[in-house]
Amino acid sequence: MHLGLLLIVMVVSSNARADSNHSLLPQDPAWITGKLITGFTYHILPVDEQSDRIQLYLRIKAGSVQETEQQQGYAHLLEHMAFNGTKNFPKNKIIRLFEQAGLVFGRDLNAFTSFDNTVYQLSIPEGNELLLKQVLQYLADISYQINLNQAEITKEKGVVQGEIYARANLLDNPYIAYMDNFGEGTKYQYQKIVGTVNSIEKATQTGLKAYYNSWYHPENVELLIVGNVKENTTVQLINEYFLAFKGDHQLQLKQPHRIPNFKQTPFTVASPQIKVETSSLVFNLPDYKYKTYHDDYKNRLIVFVNQLLNYRLTRTNELKKMPYNHAFSYIGTPNDGGNKWVYSLGVNHDNSFKNRSGAIKFLASEAARLQQYGFTNEEFKQQKALLASQTKNANIDYRNKKSVDIINEALNSLMHNKTNISPSLNNILANEFLAKIRLDEINKFTSETLVKPQFSAFYTQGSGTQDTAKIIAGIQQTLLTKQSLPNDNLVIASKALIANLPAVGKIVKSSEHPQYYMQELHLDNGVAALLQPDSSANGKVYLEFSAPGGITALDPKSRAAAVALTDIYLNSGLAEMTGQQTAQLFQLNNTQLTPYISNTTQGFTIETAADKLEFAMSSIYAAMLNGKIDDTVFKHVKQSMIQWTRNNDPNFQSITKGDLFSHNPYEGKLSLKQLYDLDKDNVEAVYKQLFGHANGYKLTLIGDFEPLQAKALIAKYIGSLPKGKKHQYTIKKQPVLNKKVSLKRAINKLDRADLVFDFIFEATEPNIKDIYASDLISRVLQRKMVNNVREELSLTYSPNAWCGSATPGSNYARCQINVVTDKKDADKGVEAVELALKDLYQTGVSQSELDEHKKALVLAMLDNDKFPQQRARFVHRDFINGFPIGSVLEPQAVVDEIDKAYIDLLINRYLKDAGQVTLTVLP
Repeated sequence: MHLGLLLIVMVVSSNARADSNHSLLPQDPAWITGKLITGFTYHILPVDEQSDRIQLYLRIKAGSVQETEQQQGYAHLLEHMAFNGTKNFPKNKIIRLFEQAGLVFGRDLNAFTSFDNTVYQLSIPEGNELLLKQVLQYLADISYQINLNQAEITKEKGVVQGEIYARANLLDNPYIAYMDNFGEGTKYQYQKIVGTVNSIEKATQTGLKAYYNSWYHPENVELLIVGNVKENTTVQLINEYFLAFKGDHQLQLKQPHRIPNFKQTPFTVASPQIKVETSSLVFNLPDYKYKTYHDDYKNRLIVFVNQLLNYRLTRTNELKKMPYNHAFSYIGTPNDGGNKWVYSLGVNHDNSFKNRSGAIKFLASEAARLQQYGFTNEEFKQQKALLASQTKNANIDYRNKKSVDIINEALNSLMHNKTNISPSLNNILANEFLAKIRLDEINKFTSETLVKPQFSAFYTQGSGTQDTAKIIAGIQQTLLTKQSLPNDNLVIASKALIANLPAVGKIVKSSEHPQYYMQELHLDNGVAALLQPDSSANGKVYLEFSAPGGITALDPKSRAAAVALTDIYLNSGLAEMTGQQTAQLFQLNNTQLTPYISNTTQGFTIETAADKLEFAMSSIYAAMLNGKIDDTVFKHVKQSMIQWTRNNDPNFQSITKGDLFSHNPYEGKLSLKQLYDLDKDNVEAVYKQLFGHANGYKLTLIGDFEPLQAKALIAKYIGSLPKGKKHQYTIKKQPVLNKKVSLKRAINKLDRADLVFDFIFEATEPNIKDIYASDLISRVLQRKMVNNVREELSLTYSPNAWCGSATPGSNYARCQINVVTDKKDADKGVEAVELALKDLYQTGVSQSELDEHKKALVLAMLDNDKFPQQRARFVHRDFINGFPIGSVLEPQAVVDEIDKAYIDLLINRYLKDAGQVTLTVLP
């Protein structure tokens, strides 16, 4: 099993008062919970957090599992109908209300249906009392006053069927196949949530009302609110709008439905969707519960053992010179129902029989070794230190949580019948666990758990099958065979990222931007830095460090090397350390460093704890100069790229790019020849060219730091980087398609039609105004597609449209529209999109609609400004592009410069007069 097939248990709340303590955990007292006389329950958490958003969720404790055989897909169809009109919000009035408030359907107004739940999710800005009242009235309407008009039901059937087609890639996904195999014979199968095209077609108004009346009952519905709200006022509003929701029928007693049991029978899938093969041994865990101190201690122990398992497998693979791409362990639930969870020990490998059989033996041998000897004391101490570091960082992260994060955690607790404890208690219990946990306890649990595994495998299509009976017999034999002692080198001390640091650099120029509380520095090696201290980051610091250049600064022959470079260096390690040692060192220092190379830039995104800022600065130095290539890592990355290319041929995007970029060596799909020709020397040369010197790099630093300390660290680590030749944008003028091309291909591996509309246009010199205008055009285009193709014609579920803007170093930009529909409606879908575009070209965007989009864009940018991490990304974008400092912090001023005439002009240039490739992909 693999991360993709599991609905991962993200963070198991922890408590460890004592392993034998069965006392009940207390609910977080900050939450206000009440119940109306009708049985309707509400949960309110008044909190003033960074996002300045109020989240309102309405949870119905019923989903697809509560449907009868004749009602398959009704829970999900009913969820859709809630947005098509209620008593007080007929038709799409609620959507229009949100749009007029500068909010977006799909982001601020959404819903989902699962096996046992239907949840409506609304997000609004705080301080708008009228909107809060209207939203609460709407949620009350959903509870008992949805308009189930036959005409609207008929229209929405097409949209839901479009969603089924859109999800077809998931239904054929091997990981979903695993989940459905696990739930075989029960209602816990993925496709039963959305229904089938046929079951939705047969849906009736009477049947839909029957489901609605059966399960939307006060005793079966609860409301969650998180944000800066007043308790008394909010409770009064809940009483005002929800008291009339009484339920004119008795709530059906939920029939106990059978939860899938853990299966030990082997499960193998071969699918064209598999890009990297995986073999796994899956071990059952005790049923998940979270009600008592004992439950918490047990859950924390399970998570800690998984951490140890993951390290053991990764390090052992590394010590064996990495015969496999990755070795790992995950905790997950094979489906989203019940309380079953498992350990999944897995290996990613190449698609040869030798690798398959070797991977199985590798996993079985390590499981047996752990059964027989357990973890070593060195492993235990190392991972315990890492857990202590993670616990400390978790406290910092909690202080930075948004209202949406808090409400999602609370919802998860309610859906899984967990006690939602307070952050302070969680911290106490986390530290108690660290103090109490013992190695002998860990090893006893591991020995008892790693028995009777299920074998699962995911192979590329056409790669043949294996004798599963023989495989299982081999696994059992290995588990019973005496294994050698654990390797003495499982744990070795971390080494310094930097052995010898050259002389400290000098800050040669400093200027202030007081209106933005920013300071700009220039160093003698050509690096410029922008600092903005912000205590609202609550112990976090965010850094962006990048330079112009990217892939287009290279010879086209080096493109494959540039694409492969970040994966190779990330997994090879820094300085004298292996990849695993390097990863552990970063985890211990609560620092994440992510390298990237785009067509026109290269650099790093870094997040760190405030007290680890020096480590983060030193990591930039090390990543620039101390990277290396491990031979085995290089081989794995190269092989994976070749295998991925083979398995994705033909590819939709590569087909359209063939016409869009027919003579552009920096775009389109890498060929197999380019990948076979990839060599280490080329990768090393690209690394040195893009990262080996600092002149032209820019650093943006935003967060909870002390400016004098930060300046000293910048001079010490960033200033000591070699200067070298200045990195700058290299504009290589590429040919741009100037005609309209239509293509039709019968290569769809799914039983649907995919429609792709690609536009390319000559770009002008980039400026902040055009960046915002492109965002506005994306919003205009998206709404046009939703209104015309989805709402009017019911041809699709979720059309996707976007427009890019000019970037430095490139002479072109793109727009794209994607639509998924029934194969029989392919031509109709193309015609619908073209008619919508024609109407847009002729009339342009209306002033009222443009005003709504401008309001939404400003609101979105102001929302980004509230979060230091997002602000760092946008401020750095302007810094590296040479825009005026602080431009992104003044969105209203920029947006005010954009009028209807300007947008209509750009619509014609970006779309009507652009080169266009229309691709229809049929089965």
